[in-house]
Amino acid sequence: MSPHPSDIQLDALREVANIGCGHAISALAKMVGGRTVNLSVPRALLADATGVAELLGGAETSVVVASLGILGPLRGLLLLVLPTPDSAALEALLLRRTDAPAEERESALAETANIVASACLSAIGMLTGWRLLPTVPTLQRGDAGPLIADAVFETQGDGRVVALETRFDSVGTPAVSGQVLLLLDAKSTSVLLAHLGV
Repeated sequence: MSPHPSDIQLDALREVANIGCGHAISALAKMVGGRTVNLSVPRALLADATGVAELLGGAETSVVVASLGILGPLRGLLLLVLPTPDSAALEALLLRRTDAPAEERESALAETANIVASACLSAIGMLTGWRLLPTVPTLQRGDAGPLIADAVFETQGDGRVVALETRFDSVGTPAVSGQVLLLLDAKSTSVLLAHLGV
């Protein structure tokens, strides 16, 4: 891959995001009682930590991030990112109560992230013929800036990553919105693009 992916390459990566995130959000919809969950048009871009944080509303946005590594031919991180109020709403939907202990809330979010990530990576695996699996999720709460900086550094050191991003919004009360982010290092992006023939 050249330092700046071409428009054709970015289109191919967006299609990967569309397939993977579409399956991920379908899995999420089942977990929240089959309610409709709308998906935005996926984005694919080369960005540093600041640029990725901007996708989430800026460095000071309060978020909950479930981070999962990728096992297989691709290397990177899959992130399920929820604004803090939406995280609380999702926890209440999953547990069908608003007063659940912190341990139960954390466990429900982690399990959700695992199912969403597994669905996403399985769909990308069907597209590529690769076996892709998520690692155990790690949950963190705080400002988007530092959390994303850590994720980008883990993926690509001080460099820029290819970020595949899709936003979702559920229909119903309480409303839940968030994002699925796939961060790939340069080598993995090159391998994926070569496999796709672009």
